[in-house]
Amino acid sequence: MNPRQRRGIVLLLLTAVCAVAVFLGVLTYVGDVSSQVGPMTTVVKLTQPVDALEPIEADMLETVEMPERWAPAGSLRDAEETTGLVAATAYAEGAVLQQGMLIPRPGVQPGFREVAIMVDAETGVAGKVHPGDHVDIIATIAGNEGTPPRSELWVSNALVLEVGLPQETEGQDATGAFTLSQGVPVTFALSTAESLRLAYGESFSVKLRLALRGAGDDQTLPRDEQVYTAPGGH
Repeated sequence: MNPRQRRGIVLLLLTAVCAVAVFLGVLTYVGDVSSQVGPMTTVVKLTQPVDALEPIEADMLETVEMPERWAPAGSLRDAEETTGLVAATAYAEGAVLQQGMLIPRPGVQPGFREVAIMVDAETGVAGKVHPGDHVDIIATIAGNEGTPPRSELWVSNALVLEVGLPQETEGQDATGAFTLSQGVPVTFALSTAESLRLAYGESFSVKLRLALRGAGDDQTLPRDEQVYTAPGGH
């Protein structure tokens, strides 16, 4: 075999190796693209922003297709899975719904009651309390000959379900005189015992106020810190 023939064979071998390399490269690329594009799956997305504890309705949702590898773990695949649920917290438009993002409405769970009361608009809400917040409900109680005036933590760590619009309400001041003020209807999810206690407090207290808790604050105050008695009282 002369040198020219040997060079020809070497060139043929190099060409074959390059062809195999190109083929493998194309095959790898196609496989990678295929893994990114397919297989496809369906997910449920929000078509509008929602607030905490807002009920999820059908017109808030859309079902779209996306590559399965990019779908979040635990994402909902059928809009019917949202029936009867509310948002656990606030979510933006376009959010892909996942397990844990929607919860049963707290007020309808066994052992809970939905209780609505009127709260002073200025001192009790002031635009700072929203559905999903946790608050302490504080009652101001007028004194008498044997009992001094006091403020008392009436219900601790109550979950707010709804906050209504301000409206004019009648009430009494510390002297028993009738007054007009702006009140806001606020609905809470409470246990039966808390519901009874709150109903009593609303009937016999001078005023109810809300104290907003910070996120994640579930501290329980000792009993001696839940009541403040007017100076000179016992």
